[in-house]
Amino acid sequence: MTMHTPRLPLVAILRGLDVDSAAAVGQALFSAGFRILEVPLNRPGALECISILSSMAPADALIGAGTVLNVAQVDAVQAAGGKLIVSPNCSPEVIRHSVAQGLFSAPGIA
Repeated sequence: MTMHTPRLPLVAILRGLDVDSAAAVGQALFSAGFRILEVPLNRPGALECISILSSMAPADALIGAGTVLNVAQVDAVQAAGGKLIVSPNCSPEVIRHSVAQGLFSAPGIA
């Protein structure tokens, strides 16, 4: 996947997003020009939120997950329609698997 510069080059990190408000929040963010949305996996309902956001996202949007720690989570995010994998650490296994699946990997590097 080639990363492009969206109209609004900011990442909306949706901590605390719940399933009931995901569509409304997504619509508001997309209308405001956001194209990169991250839902941290350490919240209940995160994968369902990613699925909702991915299903309504404009073609140029990049939706995915944060706090991705392992390959199983990469697969779950992809199954939910996510294409962005943000990790708090630098796991070669997660990076390799994400890239092999055609996903955008953004590892944490300190």
